[in-house]
Amino acid sequence: MPYGVKQGVKTPGDYNLVDMAGLALAGSAGIISALVTDYQQSGEASALFTINQWVVQLGNILGFGQVPLWMVVVGLTLLGAGSIFYFQPITRQGAFAQGFGLLAVMMTAVPSNLSGGLEAINDTLPGLEPSPSQQEASLGQARIYQASYRPAQYVQVQDSRGAKYDVYLTINFPEGLPDEVDTMVRKGSLRGRLLNEDTGETFNLFRSAGGLMRQQGNSLVIRAGVPARSNEGKLWVRVEAQGYAIEVTSYDATLGQKVDWNIDMTPSNTPLFMQRLNKSYWF
Repeated sequence: MPYGVKQGVKTPGDYNLVDMAGLALAGSAGIISALVTDYQQSGEASALFTINQWVVQLGNILGFGQVPLWMVVVGLTLLGAGSIFYFQPITRQGAFAQGFGLLAVMMTAVPSNLSGGLEAINDTLPGLEPSPSQQEASLGQARIYQASYRPAQYVQVQDSRGAKYDVYLTINFPEGLPDEVDTMVRKGSLRGRLLNEDTGETFNLFRSAGGLMRQQGNSLVIRAGVPARSNEGKLWVRVEAQGYAIEVTSYDATLGQKVDWNIDMTPSNTPLFMQRLNKSYWF
């Protein structure tokens, strides 16, 4: 069907290649505007990251490997450009609105992934020992007992989530952080995810549901329990901080053994949004 016939306002041939290129660019601009709006408003909960995860999963199945975020943006932009041949808008304003609306619908349909908060560890952090009333807590028919860490000895803990890896994570920032941790987390200039590859569960490093975090000089010290399904599992961490290169690293964890994990951040002058475009958000 020649372009324009579907709308019934022009005869075949009245839309030339220049007209269609302009409409395609307008549709792409609508997609990009919707992407920027969603990213600015939703931050790490942006559906763009979830779409990246889906694309990476598909890429792994097809043998493409990990797909960086910029390729997802390019793909969505091309989708906006190509959609004009189906919807056939007759003005550039209409093409822009159509592209913006198309992605807005997609963003509404795609679930955001905020990830859960870190859980309490099986033992205590020195200097942050719980009070006696906190040492024993009831969870239905189960009880949690917190005890001091004893090397080479597994402290058995029964709770509704089962066994956990005891993670002792220290993130070192050689040049310090440019602002308060809470402020950076709120602004999105400090983000962190932890993934248990075995279970597929993802946790937000800086949103605690029982884990402990404190700032110690130029380091952030995190102590938390990560639910485990097997005796051994691979844990992944991604840390993003303003003024530093995005760090993605892994650790082979074993139940009953302390996960003593140190991450050294590398100073960088590259803005975070540019670094994120070159990363694959597969978790």
